[in-house]
Amino acid sequence: MKIYTSLSLLGLSTLAGLSTFHVSAHGWVEFPNARQNICYQDGGFWTNEIPNPACQAAFDQSGAYPFVQRSEVSANVANYRDMAHVQAIVRDGELCSAGDSAKAGLNVVSSHWQRTDVALDENNQIDFVFYGKAPHNPSYWQFYLTKANYDSSQPLTWNDLELIDSAGNIAIDEQKRYRTKVTFPAGRSGDAILYTRWQRVDAAGEGFYNCSDITLRGSGTPPTDPTDPSDPANNLTALGYFVPQGFGPVEAGDTIRFRTFDASGAEIVDLSLAISANNTTTWAAEMADQFNSQQNGDWYVGIWHQEMKHYMFDSNNIYANQVLAPNDSFSYALSLIKAGTPPPTEPDNLWRKEAVYNAGDVVTHNGREWTAQWWTTGEEPGSTGEWGVWR
Repeated sequence: MKIYTSLSLLGLSTLAGLSTFHVSAHGWVEFPNARQNICYQDGGFWTNEIPNPACQAAFDQSGAYPFVQRSEVSANVANYRDMAHVQAIVRDGELCSAGDSAKAGLNVVSSHWQRTDVALDENNQIDFVFYGKAPHNPSYWQFYLTKANYDSSQPLTWNDLELIDSAGNIAIDEQKRYRTKVTFPAGRSGDAILYTRWQRVDAAGEGFYNCSDITLRGSGTPPTDPTDPSDPANNLTALGYFVPQGFGPVEAGDTIRFRTFDASGAEIVDLSLAISANNTTTWAAEMADQFNSQQNGDWYVGIWHQEMKHYMFDSNNIYANQVLAPNDSFSYALSLIKAGTPPPTEPDNLWRKEAVYNAGDVVTHNGREWTAQWWTTGEEPGSTGEWGVWR
């Protein structure tokens, strides 16, 4: 649902200042998803509704800057082929922010960073994807993985990483993606961080450094981006994760509410699920099954299974499931209503197309309140001049 809020002049000037940096935007790791991109996609940082506790902690330290500058997690190292010089600029404990103090929130130590489920193929490889908002070639790539004994309760250091693969100049495709195979050590599984360094070959020595939190599966077929155009059957757009990390706790007596909305913010589906002692751990699968059974292929909660060529709900890792819609103009909301909390109700003054309104009447529509400027009926607030925004 669209949420409207007002910004102070100071907030607007801050936004204007941030926007100037987009002129030279460059890119981010899209698969496995980088921290700053996950936080940006989850949103909520302008309305104090950040769903992920790790993103909230990053916001508390650095504000929205690391998120809106998701393509600029970079550092300039003139002698970039000498790793001693690189490590002197991108220092231990500051790897995920590329040594930029303004983006230090990305270095927050947290167990809640959203992890991408990564399955290695028979060659211990994954299909790595980097979104190149502005392509830069020539360049080269290095891929690091946290060592098996890495203590995730401590800040990430260079000594925690091992170089597992590298690549030279990669051509960007027509979807503005750099794609390559990355080979992982045999036998690795469990939680880890994939650390990507994309280094431009230029005088300034500009390089981009991304942290992707992952859960490694030892074998199988890597998941495919739900918007990957390579398979015509895989044609839905991922709006975001169905259950964000840190959601809950969900307890007996609570209610889960799941809603979807069209491009105008009008509600399409509104489902509720009562939580009992029997479904405190299975509610996500139940809600997804209830939702999916009502759809006609235009929405889905789950993942795209490349090998089986269809969508499915991943019960083994509920945090991998996404809300998939026809396109990104749609939206959704997953809410937890704690026991004893009355469920939200529609406002008494909800705008109705068939109603007649006179000058001064106030209605609620698409999350805002509107005041009739004169007599009107059938005219949707926001679409014509009959209505003025009240708040």
